[in-house]
Amino acid sequence: MDVKSNIINALKEVIYKEVGKDIEIKLEKTPNLELGDYSVNICFRLAKELKKNPKTIAEEIVEKLKSMNIEGVKEIKAVNGYINFYIDYNKFAKNLVKEIDNKGNDYGRGNKKGIKIILEHTSANPNGPLHIGHLRNAIIGDCLKRILEFYGYDVETHYYVNDMGRQMALVVYGIELFGLDKEKKKDHAIAETYVKINKYLEEHPEEEEKILELMREYEDALEKNENNEITKKFEFAVNYALDGIKETLKNLNIKHDIFVWESSYVRNGMVKEVIKKLMETGKVVKEETYMLDLSDFGIEKKMVLARANGTSLYSTRDIAYHLDKLSKCDIGIDVLGADHKLTAEMVKAALKLLGSKVPEVIFYEFISLPEGSMSTRRGRFISADELFDEALKRAKEECNKRGVEENIAYDIGLGAVRYNIARISPEKPMVFKWEEALDFEKVGCPFIQYAHARCCSILKEAENKGVKDEAVFNYELTKEEKELIKMLDEFKEIIKESAENRKVHVLANYLLELAKAFNRFYANCPILMTKVDDNVKKSRLKLVKSTKTVLETGLRLLGINCPGRM
Repeated sequence: MDVKSNIINALKEVIYKEVGKDIEIKLEKTPNLELGDYSVNICFRLAKELKKNPKTIAEEIVEKLKSMNIEGVKEIKAVNGYINFYIDYNKFAKNLVKEIDNKGNDYGRGNKKGIKIILEHTSANPNGPLHIGHLRNAIIGDCLKRILEFYGYDVETHYYVNDMGRQMALVVYGIELFGLDKEKKKDHAIAETYVKINKYLEEHPEEEEKILELMREYEDALEKNENNEITKKFEFAVNYALDGIKETLKNLNIKHDIFVWESSYVRNGMVKEVIKKLMETGKVVKEETYMLDLSDFGIEKKMVLARANGTSLYSTRDIAYHLDKLSKCDIGIDVLGADHKLTAEMVKAALKLLGSKVPEVIFYEFISLPEGSMSTRRGRFISADELFDEALKRAKEECNKRGVEENIAYDIGLGAVRYNIARISPEKPMVFKWEEALDFEKVGCPFIQYAHARCCSILKEAENKGVKDEAVFNYELTKEEKELIKMLDEFKEIIKESAENRKVHVLANYLLELAKAFNRFYANCPILMTKVDDNVKKSRLKLVKSTKTVLETGLRLLGINCPGRM
């Protein structure tokens, strides 16, 4: 029994008879239960069309709705033009907890079978470790993958490896000059060499030509599909950095399905084919370099396609990658930093010129440090490794304070990092502060994990006492029980909204609100006390079990583990 669907369908039926067309209807939660559980303001929209007062329209519609006996609705009232619906909570709760019980961790799962999504995220340059800026990309991307899969899509994740261009040529040349510190984690050793070579070139600008020569030699070898000394140097440097990056991602519970190398599109001739096809559009002009005129798409700046010497640029290789990727899926999604907005628009315009579909792009604003912005080139950044180590350290301290086993510190630390980033809408910039991210006393992931652990503890105690959970609900439910039931029912809509709108933070914030609703329920509704009626005990235990299931599922979709005890 989906009460909200029943209400919407009944409203549509009545309104269709009045105006002769379907009207979109959205139920809103009322500010308090005295005004009902759900409300609609549709009568204000109908007033002009029906040439009547909204108050009169509401009263007329309510009379018709009452005669329909909407399943799950106990009472309907017209209040100053609004229509308020009061749910029959005993029926509603009984059906809801049975549904959650039957479906378990599949409760809320969607059915988008047959639609394939390729989602590209993280894709940090392999010239050092992931820093907290990359981490926002990686966590948004990984959470989104989990949510989309749960909603029913077939999802494949890509890490697009930028193994060409100046940055990797610098790393290769830096390794030749300075070597690598084998004692350090691999990506950190690469970063150290990268910082050294940048400083060296500042002092020896005449060496810059050697970097350009390395880039030319590498691309030349790729175009000839050769595996020679130069390609081996680049492959070694890139793989060395990627080994370290993959280790970091694994620690953060993130896994990519495929690592796609940028150079593969030079090797297979696709980049040259892209340039040739774009030339045929008549939109390419030769200035100092080959430029693509995108003014037809409202983009004033021309897109650089190739250098005058014919070597390709990142933009051209990016177009080739997208053509390939989008030909293999129904929907392509890119997670990119806000500084890529112009580039992304240019790539989309070029793809349209070539008759291709275009990707959806999720832009995120950057995380800055309180003392300023980060720079990999100068070696000023907080690495994801450093962040996670600090999270683990603080989680262990918290476990010791609470007298809890240290072996759950990983789950708490992982949750603190992932949740703190997932909960904020990507278009909002973040200033990363240790005390906010890892303060276990504030409302954050440990608060949600603790609500789940409390559910586990109550259910264990009930099992020891021989009290069974059962969907009885034959008594007048409290305000806290009603709020919790509505929150549990909302999970299906939250998954739909998070998946369809690609909004990870919607789920993250819902879980916090669910944990708060559960804590209010726990504080005001005795469960296992002897004076509590057996039917009330059984019903409330069912609510505890349902809450545990939804919290577990939701946290899993954010890539966060539930310790089960805290």
